[in-house]
Amino acid sequence: MRTQVIQLDPHDDGTSVRDKMSWAKTPRILLVYPRRSRTLRRILDLRLLQRHAVSLGAQLAIVAPLSEIRLAAKELGIPVFKNPALAERRTWMVGDAVETPVRRNPRTDLRELRREVYQEEPPWRNKLGFRLLFFSLAVLAVLILLLLFVPSAAVELKPATQLQSLAISASANPKIAAVNLTGSLPARLTFVVLERNKTATVTGSLVIPSTPAAGLVRFSNLTTAVAGVPAGTVVLTTGSPPARFATTMDAVVPAGAGKTLDVPVQALDPGSSGNLPAKTLVAIEGYLGTSLAVTNPSPTTGGSDRSAPVQTANDRTRLRAALVSEILDQCKTLLPKSIGTGDTVFPGTLAVGQVLSESYFPADGQTGQTLSLTLNLQCQVQYASQSDMNTLARLALDAILPEEFEPVSAESIILSSSTPVTDTDGTTHWKIQAQRLLYARVDLSQATHLVQGRTPGGAIRRLSQSLQLAALPKITLTPGWWPWLPIIPFRVTISTEG
Repeated sequence: MRTQVIQLDPHDDGTSVRDKMSWAKTPRILLVYPRRSRTLRRILDLRLLQRHAVSLGAQLAIVAPLSEIRLAAKELGIPVFKNPALAERRTWMVGDAVETPVRRNPRTDLRELRREVYQEEPPWRNKLGFRLLFFSLAVLAVLILLLLFVPSAAVELKPATQLQSLAISASANPKIAAVNLTGSLPARLTFVVLERNKTATVTGSLVIPSTPAAGLVRFSNLTTAVAGVPAGTVVLTTGSPPARFATTMDAVVPAGAGKTLDVPVQALDPGSSGNLPAKTLVAIEGYLGTSLAVTNPSPTTGGSDRSAPVQTANDRTRLRAALVSEILDQCKTLLPKSIGTGDTVFPGTLAVGQVLSESYFPADGQTGQTLSLTLNLQCQVQYASQSDMNTLARLALDAILPEEFEPVSAESIILSSSTPVTDTDGTTHWKIQAQRLLYARVDLSQATHLVQGRTPGGAIRRLSQSLQLAALPKITLTPGWWPWLPIIPFRVTISTEG
């Protein structure tokens, strides 16, 4: 007879097994339990499976390794075999295969079913002494949790302080790139552009021609013809440079060799240089020189000069030096405003960086009683920045920092600086007086360990003896009536003042 062998899994329950049985289309169903299976071992579970097989019109048998399951199956009349091969070879007992349904089911013993479903508790669990013991242990556990996690403490420490002071010899140079522990730091540069004007009285004088000289020249005819002399005919001396005169009117020299005529002349250039002695104007410019001869029978007179003020090279030099000095004086006031508060200016490095424009009026060689100069220049000065000096001070102070102390602030306080002095090589030297406040190092984990589980008084004594403090610690407990500090470290908060 055909048999449907169903291999059960360890996680199968009654519902999954019945689903597997529903797929069987054979008159016999063999359930094979896995080894060490603890499922479907109760009589109620097997009865439900047996009834489901009956509803499918099949006979149920099992292969189970546990004696507990085999005994329960035998009570219900379910055939039990050692292995699936034996179950397929043998004939299953018909009387044990199918439970014949009846019209009226016998009365079900509900108490028995309840005992099968719900196992009875051990008798000791119902004893009053055990119940009180377990209740006391639960209350004790709650109290221990409260003791550990509810209390908290805040401890405020005020570490001891100490003033650290040091005098530092500093030097600065533009060639230095970074702060050095030897005291060297970079000299930074700031500049400002100013345009100023200054006027000064000139000290030089210049002779200037004023009026031209005048006189008479005598033309002598060298030919037999009439010779006309137009106005503006130039006669001159033979010196170098020649003095030149021009006739002031038209004239006609009579015909005949040796005939003469006197004509008035005036110097072309004003000044006393036109006052010539007699017989010095002996040449004629132009074509008339071949037909006429000329001379001045008497000296020329009336040429005069006048004196005018004029600038000299010294005037220009003095004016420029005075104006540059005034501009530098103004730069002394303006340049410190262009740097940061706390920076140290080096007055000895104040200088003109670049002349942007320079103009004089009047120009060189022109007369005038005054000389004006307009200068547009860039003046500059070196300085040491406060951040560089703080860095130098911090490096120097850290080098002598006591091991058990640390600075309150990362920045040093520069109290004062001496007057900077700049050498000829451009290096500036000065002294910096720096100081800062230190406080004693406090190991927070050590402080927490010292106060764990202590009374406030005991904790204060231990902290005062082990740490360098400026005042007694302040301890705040929560709740306030709790007599001890917490045992758990994270329930203790340590803070330091400053």
